[in-house]
Amino acid sequence: MLLSSQSTGTGGLIAGTTYEYRIVFAHGQYIPGPPSDPPAMSEGMYSSIKTQTVAPGSDSLLLTNLPTDPSGKYDYIRIYRRVSGETQFKYVDEVAMGTANYLDEKAEADLGPALDTTLISGNFAYYVAFEKDGRISRPSPVSDPINILNGRVVLSNLPTGDPAEWNNRYIYRYSPTDTQYHLVTVVRGVSDANVVLTDSMSDEELLTQPVLDMDGPKIIPSTKLVDVLRRDGTSYERVFQEGILDFSGIKGGRTLATKSLEITETTTVQDLIDFMVNAMGIQLPTDDPSNPIPKSPPPDPPEQPQTSPGGLVSVDGRIILTGNNGKDNDIDIGMSGMLLRFSDGVTSTINLPWTTIQEAVGESAVTDFLVYDSLGIPIQVRLTMVLESRDSTKTVYRWFADSPDNDPLTGSEISVGTGLIYFDGEGNFISATNDKISIERRHVAARSPLEFSLDFSKISGLAAARSTLMVSRQDGSAPGVLTSFIVGEDGLIRGVFSNGVTRDLGQIILARFANPAGLVQRGQNLFAEGVNSGLPVIGNPGEQGIGTLVAGAVELSNTDIGGSLIDLILASSMYRGNTRVISTAQQMLDELLSLRR
Repeated sequence: MLLSSQSTGTGGLIAGTTYEYRIVFAHGQYIPGPPSDPPAMSEGMYSSIKTQTVAPGSDSLLLTNLPTDPSGKYDYIRIYRRVSGETQFKYVDEVAMGTANYLDEKAEADLGPALDTTLISGNFAYYVAFEKDGRISRPSPVSDPINILNGRVVLSNLPTGDPAEWNNRYIYRYSPTDTQYHLVTVVRGVSDANVVLTDSMSDEELLTQPVLDMDGPKIIPSTKLVDVLRRDGTSYERVFQEGILDFSGIKGGRTLATKSLEITETTTVQDLIDFMVNAMGIQLPTDDPSNPIPKSPPPDPPEQPQTSPGGLVSVDGRIILTGNNGKDNDIDIGMSGMLLRFSDGVTSTINLPWTTIQEAVGESAVTDFLVYDSLGIPIQVRLTMVLESRDSTKTVYRWFADSPDNDPLTGSEISVGTGLIYFDGEGNFISATNDKISIERRHVAARSPLEFSLDFSKISGLAAARSTLMVSRQDGSAPGVLTSFIVGEDGLIRGVFSNGVTRDLGQIILARFANPAGLVQRGQNLFAEGVNSGLPVIGNPGEQGIGTLVAGAVELSNTDIGGSLIDLILASSMYRGNTRVISTAQQMLDELLSLRR
């Protein structure tokens, strides 16, 4: 490259001043002002210094025989200059590659950014992430690690993205100082595959730049499940796939019945949250509009959010499930609590670990019992009572009812009822806001819903080391058949069924006559009302002077003495005959043994 003085009359250079020049090849056009990348990010190595003094009467310098790039990698020639003795070269202009001459007549005040002469050494690794409106995608590697000694890193073949979804590309470099990736530059546009970048940022400056979040964008309720990823180091694993999710939660230390959710390409995180809340029987404040279910106790640690029962996605992209108050409502999800079944029958465990951020608190009691629908199908019910509030006049408990056999038209909800119970200052039952349990039976022929009432009048609110709750009686049962019956002294005939239930089958009625001797005999042990017997006084045994019954006893008039004696004689004769047969057989055996000897 050659330099010579020129006089244009409009030049800004000063006669007699010595200027020094450097030429830099660039692979992208420099557009001054934000949000452009710094000039150095598109520049290669700079040239050696060329010096020229402006001749008297001249006001510009002509640069001829500008160098060209033999590699074909760069598209522009950038020109930098400084006054001899200064430390920084400043941007003058750029021309297209292949331009032979350039006339420099810019004044010092019109020069651009300083030339970045930083050289770096080390082993460098880069990631690129896409950005739009502050939302940044999960990163992907740009290239294999690059080793540089006193030079600059040139990056090419950058990943491209969808312009409809993303606006910019963020380039990050690994820093060995804090073992994190920091932002190097931002490339406008995401579709140009020919972008080439040059990195000469020092490690000290790199540490001041924003840090890459390797986890990528946080999930939100509308995130599709098939798009949820989990990071393992620098690799990413897809958590959910299309299939059937079999979910088994744990509540109060007991494994709940397995519920299933079909995962499709449109299933969202919110769909999963709603499913798990229903499958674990977590009752929301709206489930009892008259007496809304309260929030969880104050969190520990305090930075955790205090939430209402249910599920949500936190600002840092975590799914938080909050159970109802009470230790017996403590919720958990085990390692095998979420299984994914595919159409080919293969089952895999979903790699989504759950941790407890707030232990369940609150005194509670729980009991399990069976009820039966109109077809006699047994239905499990779990009843939990939790202390909700107390003051100087009353103590208030809340009851929650769950049933794994609840069968709604859609969904997997197992919660079937809730309400408040009030006790006075002596622990006596006052009232309840609700005593009804309603269980859906939509997919069987039984009457739906199955509704029944709870009687809380026998429980108390007294203090105890351990609260207990149990069912003492119910009026429903499983199907059964009559196995026997009994007759009571009151004449009531009670049937005993195979399911353990006793039912009244009938009532024996007796009659009393003023003159029993006036009855007319009808044969056997039957008598009828006669002219002299008087009118019958009819009633239950023991009433109005009527005699009583003795269960299991035989009435005297029902006994045939002669027949019974004959049966006795026959039985005695048969016994004696059998005895003689045995005696004769023994004698014959003894005789045979004697002959042998």
